[in-house]
Amino acid sequence: MIDNSDIDKVFKDQKAIDRIRYLIHRRLGIHIKEGKESLLRQRLWKLILNNEYQDLNHLCDEIERAQDSNILLRLATLISTNHTYFFRETTHFDFLQTTVVKNLTPDNGKIRFWSAAASSGEEAYSLCMTLAEIMGIDRFSREVALLGTDISQKVLDAAEKGIYTVENFEKIPSMYRMNYTESAGQEGFFQIKQVLRNACLFRRLNLNMCKYPFKQKFHVIFCRNVFIYFDHATQEAICNEFARVSMPDAWLFISQTETLRNLNVPWKYVNPGIYRKALNPHYGDQ
Repeated sequence: MIDNSDIDKVFKDQKAIDRIRYLIHRRLGIHIKEGKESLLRQRLWKLILNNEYQDLNHLCDEIERAQDSNILLRLATLISTNHTYFFRETTHFDFLQTTVVKNLTPDNGKIRFWSAAASSGEEAYSLCMTLAEIMGIDRFSREVALLGTDISQKVLDAAEKGIYTVENFEKIPSMYRMNYTESAGQEGFFQIKQVLRNACLFRRLNLNMCKYPFKQKFHVIFCRNVFIYFDHATQEAICNEFARVSMPDAWLFISQTETLRNLNVPWKYVNPGIYRKALNPHYGDQ
């Protein structure tokens, strides 16, 4: 049986590490920089320790041979970081409330929002609470359609349920807690109310895919704390796909610690982490 000392040997095989880094980038779009072996070890060691794979080369062989998405789904769940919380970077929600929503016009009766790295749903439901408060619950129910996507099916399953711990609860403003959450029927947990969950659809999507399969265009896209995992070329490709599937005057929110500077994309800087689709784009002016 493989023990911890064997694991040390596995993660000292530099050729195998380079191979798994290459496959993670090619199949998932996630760029793990050289020198980040500790991140790979932290995420993948259980697969090796549990004897599911003999070593990293065995894991790479299985990824290359995989006829279904099972191994890729498991790998995506392990590699992607799903740390999130309600109303993260609150200035974005303030800007949405004061500037964005009042200028949105429904398209075919709907205003469409996309939480592109939805994780377990905290961002999507933060958006819903903000929108319901601005628009009123009746208009919200009629007009808002929110898509949440992530590469990990495990977190999406949690997002669909909308059940969170009381520790998460504390991040939600008190008025929103009262209006949009309720007891989950078990001690220490609460649930997002059905009226908000009805507005949301959660689906698995790899942002690194060539062409997104959407028929309707989005008014607002949130994709925060994701670009740090992608190299320059992948960031550019994703942003250009965002532009293709969004309305002519759409808004894009990324993390305040991220930037589109030096990317050849049709998004114009507005505020930290906030961009608007350029009607007459001059690429490179981000």
